[in-house]
Amino acid sequence: VSTQSTGSSGINAEYGKQWYQRRVRDNICKMLFVSLVSLVLLGRVIPAPTTGTTDPVWEPTTGPDITSTSAPSDNICDEVLFGAGPLNANYGQDIAHRLHSMTVEDIKYYFGVSVTLDNGIPTVNTNLTANAQRVLPDAPVAGYDGAFLTQAMKQLDKVLSNMDDPDWAIVNYSLVEKIAHSFHMSELWARSKSHYDMLTMEPLSEEVCECLTSSQSDVIPALELLALKIKFPGLTSGQDTPPAAPPAAGRKGDIGKAYKLYIETGKKGPAGSPRVARSADQIAPGYDIYAAHVPKTPDEYSLSIDVEWNKEYRRHLRNFDFTGTDEDVIRKAREELVDGDEGLEEHLDSEAGWDAWREGFKNMDDFGNYQFAAYMHCKLR
Repeated sequence: VSTQSTGSSGINAEYGKQWYQRRVRDNICKMLFVSLVSLVLLGRVIPAPTTGTTDPVWEPTTGPDITSTSAPSDNICDEVLFGAGPLNANYGQDIAHRLHSMTVEDIKYYFGVSVTLDNGIPTVNTNLTANAQRVLPDAPVAGYDGAFLTQAMKQLDKVLSNMDDPDWAIVNYSLVEKIAHSFHMSELWARSKSHYDMLTMEPLSEEVCECLTSSQSDVIPALELLALKIKFPGLTSGQDTPPAAPPAAGRKGDIGKAYKLYIETGKKGPAGSPRVARSADQIAPGYDIYAAHVPKTPDEYSLSIDVEWNKEYRRHLRNFDFTGTDEDVIRKAREELVDGDEGLEEHLDSEAGWDAWREGFKNMDDFGNYQFAAYMHCKLR
């Protein structure tokens, strides 16, 4: 969900949107005339292919990784990225959402780059056992079965091959929901590819990439929060009930709270958290795959999120300590990261449920795909 406001932040966000739209329009024609000459003029060098492959191999030493601390200060990076830059203030959660289940094979298939195991593309660990590392510094190998030709069959095989494991991928998702989630991620990556291709022709500045990929950006904190919500849905709701735990078995009746795929725009969050105060009429941001309510007008949309609260929450999230045991982090997050996200309330178990999911998927803002493409462009170039 893109964040806008009626003040200067709204103007900056609107500027970023218009800037992005102009780039898309201007580059449609350019993409038809890509040639070796343009690559030379851009100073891009295609790596020599390794034995047995014609794919360029990205080395992890190229560009900053998630442990880099060389980026400018938060205020400077905010200005570089979305104050007068190409992104908006929701870039962290937009990118984290699209990163969280990416693998080495997916990077190759959707972005055309073969990466090493030490690739610096962070993801959420699909191993949800107690105290397992929640965020991995490198995208793992999926191990897709090469006997299948299509990505759909490879992904289906991956999900079905883990269907008896309640500690795999996403807590409390049914088998149908895990399949739908896997295909949904593929859809987002495919939609991001056109933006990625555009950025290879007109690269982002080094300053933007340095800010976007450093440890001081919003990406890693957002990914850490997403990992918590996947493993402990409802954790940040502000309610007194404990977060959900994996079901004892995969039966439909055992499925409870789960990672929320959407937030109902207009839904009000709890009164606040000890460190980040907000009034009762402010709307909590949330991690979501799609928005259940699609505003009728841009003006309505711009009023749907309290930008000042979002700004404070982002700053607070950057400073939150995600280290420690699950028990330690759960206790801290329940007190300090309240955002009103109660988790998925309606499961995909009927045609009516699918109608809601389908419309939500179709109405997702494509600007989130651009922001993710920008991140992958900076990481892989």
